[in-house]
Amino acid sequence: MFKRPTGWLCLAFVALGIALTPGCGQSVLPPPVTISYRDSIVGVGRVIGITNTSAHHLYNVNVVCLAFDSASSASVQATGHLSPGESVEVGWMEFIPWVPEPGETVEVYCADYATPCISVVP
Repeated sequence: MFKRPTGWLCLAFVALGIALTPGCGQSVLPPPVTISYRDSIVGVGRVIGITNTSAHHLYNVNVVCLAFDSASSASVQATGHLSPGESVEVGWMEFIPWVPEPGETVEVYCADYATPCISVVP
């Protein structure tokens, strides 16, 4: 015979739902940015360009690079504020001693966005 879930089971489902819901004011979508790449003019590796494609201001724009094996990474705050349509670039000079190389994964995080925008360095 089927029994109704107990109060504890219902409470567990509610807690799980709350845990998986982004914080107040956070979007579950990645930030509205495009990620582009160019060769470094000074030095080695690639330069990562981040452009705000929205009509909203983005704050605390952070870039994380993950190695091929995902065993090592580097991160840098690209900017504290990115205006609509504005771009910012980061490369080996910001990541010292990390050098962004083809095949590595790039994740761009912004305040108020629960998930990153993800790209692979070409």
